[in-house]
Amino acid sequence: MNGNITYVEPDATEWFEFRPGSRWQILFEDPSTGQRAILVEWEPGYSMGAVDRHERDEVVFVLAGTFVQDGRACGPGTYIHHWAGSQHQASTPDGCKFLEIVTGHPERSGAVNEDQLAWFRSLVTCSPTHR
Repeated sequence: MNGNITYVEPDATEWFEFRPGSRWQILFEDPSTGQRAILVEWEPGYSMGAVDRHERDEVVFVLAGTFVQDGRACGPGTYIHHWAGSQHQASTPDGCKFLEIVTGHPERSGAVNEDQLAWFRSLVTCSPTHR
């Protein structure tokens, strides 16, 4: 069998509150590249506090609910590719769950720790305008 396959069961990693109204479950992260895969859940009414600018490609796959950006509402099954250099500001009226895959981010690597969470939470693009 091939040892280059990783499986993550639903309860294998913990969810944590990234911001009020936004929870994350990190499924995969490569410390050497910053690549990661995250399940994200947003409560109804959640909105990103500012424009998110991407240094690396980021893929979003909507699993449930409604993901809104650029005046477009996207439902389950929608694939969204944020190319490096793109920017967006997203929200959800009814809550949503999506898979986010980042192809590499220079400022973040390794397991989640309080210093990394503090850095992420300090970014203006991650400030919510939740209800």
